[in-house]
Amino acid sequence: MIAVLFALALAFGDGAPVAASPYLHVGPTPPPHGYPAINAVAISTTTIRAGRPVHGSVETSDNVNYVEVRIEYRAVAMHQDASGKFSLTYTVPWWLPPWLRHGYTLQIIARSVDGVETLREIPITVR
Repeated sequence: MIAVLFALALAFGDGAPVAASPYLHVGPTPPPHGYPAINAVAISTTTIRAGRPVHGSVETSDNVNYVEVRIEYRAVAMHQDASGKFSLTYTVPWWLPPWLRHGYTLQIIARSVDGVETLREIPITVR
């Protein structure tokens, strides 16, 4: 039986081990305008109170043309002030019910002109 397997192995190859070709690049091809980057994030407070405004700003790489802020299913687009600079002022509704006043993860998503996204997460508390 072993002789049959050995004969098949010799018939389909020369018996020498085959070296795998090395990967030159792992992952998808880089986008034409480069990967987006979130360089800095500033938020007025991480303890947010109902009925009060919260201010935030984000600095990104120059190839980013859209930034949004998400909390669970709610998303708000940030205003682009200049190339790579975004800001937002948002007033939390005063009528926010007590069961929605707890900790959340604030997600900041930056999207490049090529559609590639990057993410930064910040823990916040709504009171």
